[in-house]
Amino acid sequence: MHLLIISDDLSEFYHLHPKQEADGSFRVTHLFPRTGNYWLYVDYTPDTHQVVDQLSLQIRGEAREAIALFEDESTTKTVDGLRVTMKSNQPLRAGEAVMLDFAVEDEQTNEPVTDLQPYLGALAHFVIISENGAEFLHVHPMEPHEVSTAHSASHAVISSAHHQQTQSNKLHTFHSSATLISAHTTFPHAGLYKIWAQFQRHGLVITVPFVVRVADRETL
Repeated sequence: MHLLIISDDLSEFYHLHPKQEADGSFRVTHLFPRTGNYWLYVDYTPDTHQVVDQLSLQIRGEAREAIALFEDESTTKTVDGLRVTMKSNQPLRAGEAVMLDFAVEDEQTNEPVTDLQPYLGALAHFVIISENGAEFLHVHPMEPHEVSTAHSASHAVISSAHHQQTQSNKLHTFHSSATLISAHTTFPHAGLYKIWAQFQRHGLVITVPFVVRVADRETL
């Protein structure tokens, strides 16, 4: 089970994994550092298809000022020694499948990173939330042969295939040689979205945020 806790201004992001108790329930402990409204996305697969339940939670106390969301001016971000550049294979438009490529470099050496470690069975995890919180996408990276096929044939594997991708990832032995990590997804509607890309290196989970604007779908 994945539990994503996100403040309603998208400035706070927590990716937790509740543990199952003896009575079958799931439990996790979390300390909220600030007051305000939060969205909770509970992501699990009870049988063969993904289920995402959305809940709301208010943390009481002196209200904090919301942080405005703006489209990034740069698609390169540096966090905890990782420099990550995100590129798409086409303009972002609502309802159209798109490939997102993430090039990962070392901040100190400026060289491509080759020592990423598997995180929850994959070389990365991508969580995408719309500005109003209504749209939730949990995307896994594609295998190298899938990326090659997708780039040439524009084949889309959207986030609803979460379970199938997870099972596929478990069948592969990951080698820490990836320098470009790709994921396919589809943004359902136009507007601002925040993307949290998560990688693991040297035992540390590194979360790199991006804010993108998705245009309306082109009509003929």
